[in-house]
Amino acid sequence: QPYYYFAITLATSTPAAPIDVTQYHGYITLVLTQWLGAIGGGIPVDILDYSYPRATIRVPHVNHKQVWQAMTVNPFSLLSDNTQAYFQVVRNSAFAMGVVTSSRKSL
Repeated sequence: QPYYYFAITLATSTPAAPIDVTQYHGYITLVLTQWLGAIGGGIPVDILDYSYPRATIRVPHVNHKQVWQAMTVNPFSLLSDNTQAYFQVVRNSAFAMGVVTSSRKSL
């Protein structure tokens, strides 16, 4: 598989105003840069679906472990109001269907 998929959510210490998809992508890049340096900031991240505070992202399979680590251990501050925030990985899979659907939901 060339890509790996994550369903992530942005959690904040206090309620924050919704941000647009460009800012959300910027925070993902910020987290990757903080954790992995310039190489992390250069990892291509595609946002496939976005509805604040959740997003479905796609990254190259060869980088998925680094992205997963950066997302789970690296808090940061929102630029708008200095609120503490962090990303949570809700689901992850080598296949897109693995993150857009859940086998735990009742029909």
